[in-house]
Amino acid sequence: MLKNYPILVAVVLCIICDICSGALPSNINKCKISNHVCIAKSINDVLRLYPKGHPSFGLIDITAIKRPKIILAENKNNHKSSVGFNLIIENAVLNGLENAKVTSVSGFDPNISKITVNAEIMNLKLSGDYTVNGNILLLQLKGKGKAEFKSTRTTCKAMADVKLEKRNGKNYLAIDRLKIDIQPHDLHMRLDNLFDGNKELTESLNETINKNWRDFWMELRDHANDAMADLARSVLKSAFDNLPYDDFYIN
Repeated sequence: MLKNYPILVAVVLCIICDICSGALPSNINKCKISNHVCIAKSINDVLRLYPKGHPSFGLIDITAIKRPKIILAENKNNHKSSVGFNLIIENAVLNGLENAKVTSVSGFDPNISKITVNAEIMNLKLSGDYTVNGNILLLQLKGKGKAEFKSTRTTCKAMADVKLEKRNGKNYLAIDRLKIDIQPHDLHMRLDNLFDGNKELTESLNETINKNWRDFWMELRDHANDAMADLARSVLKSAFDNLPYDDFYIN
C-alpha cells in the first residue's frame, strides 16, 4: 500500500501549491508587460467568463456583493442647514459589476506603483434597508424601509497606489491606497415608506428626487465613492493575494 506514497505526496503538494499561488485559467490570455490594450482586454475576458468568481485565482462572485452597512450620506451640520441628511443602507447588495467593461488601463509596468483603470458599468443597482433623516431641495427627508438605486450607465475611474511584496519567491501586488470616482449618467431612486408610510408623500418625494437626481447625487457622491472603493478593494485584494503579479504576464 505504501509503494505509491511518494507519488501521492507529490500530487498533494502540487495541488496545495496551485491553490496557494493561484493561476489564471488557460482561456485568459496573458499579455506582455506594459501592453495596456491587451491587459484591458484580458480583464474584460475575466469579467465576461467568470462573473461568479473563480477559486484558482481568488476572484469572488461579483454579481451580488453584500455589505452589512453602507453610509451614503452623513449630515455633519446636525440638520441645521437647508441641505444635509443622513442616509444609511443596511443589508446592502450591489448588483451589476459583472456588466463592467474596462475601457483603458495604465501603470501595469515592471516597476509598478500606480495603476489606473477606467470602466463603464451598465445596469448598476444598489438595494437594501434604508434609514434617512434630514433635508434636501427645501424638503424634509424622513423614513425607514426598502431602498433601491439604479443607473443604466455609470462611468468609473479607479486609481490605486500599489507595491510589490515578495512571498515564496514570487511578487504579489498589495494595495496601499485606492480611490474611485463614479459618475452615473442617469439615476433612479426608490425609497419606500417615507413619512411613516404616507403613500402620497412617499410618491411625491420620490418623484421630486428623481427629477432632481443630479442634486441628490452630489450629496451622495463622496460616500458612494468611498463605499465603491471599499467594495473594489475586497475584490482586488482577494485576487492579488492569490495570483502572483509575475504570473499576470507572458514570460
